[in-house]
Amino acid sequence: MFNSYSVRIDVEATGRKIRELRIRKKLRIAELAEIMHSSENTICKWQRGACLPTIDNLVILSELFETPMDEIVQREGRGDEPLLPVLRSA
Repeated sequence: MFNSYSVRIDVEATGRKIRELRIRKKLRIAELAEIMHSSENTICKWQRGACLPTIDNLVILSELFETPMDEIVQREGRGDEPLLPVLRSA
């Protein structure tokens, strides 16, 4: 079905994207932390690229920022191809 496929997440670029989206939404770090039921320290770690949000937090960020998760999660060498290969029926 699928050939071997791996993705290298660019953690720092993902953090910059989260910061950009937070600022665009006019949210302070403390406000985003409250919405996420998280600490300001955790939000800062995401933005610095020290760690990534969990999948469930990415879903919340995606809905909050009205942005697809694939646009929040940045990957190394990202081009125009989709994150996962598309299966085409025969």
